[in-house]
Amino acid sequence: MARKIEVFTAGWPLCNDTLKMVKEATRGCGCEIIERRCSGEVCCDEAIRYGVKTVPTIAVDGVIVFEGKPTMEQARTILSRW
Repeated sequence: MARKIEVFTAGWPLCNDTLKMVKEATRGCGCEIIERRCSGEVCCDEAIRYGVKTVPTIAVDGVIVFEGKPTMEQARTILSRW
């Protein structure tokens, strides 16, 4: 079964860059990439359930693996572990 990678964003350039980076770092892996957008005080159910405190945040299969914007090297390293 393919991994589910969720990127919690708020529409900011930093978040958009992180989403693009995750897509690039996982290209060809068959992963499902989902953007979970939060805005203002409103967060999606997954953000609340996972305990997301900041955006961008990256979760793999329901587990937070990185908060903030990773470098490409960090993204590849972190996402290759899963």
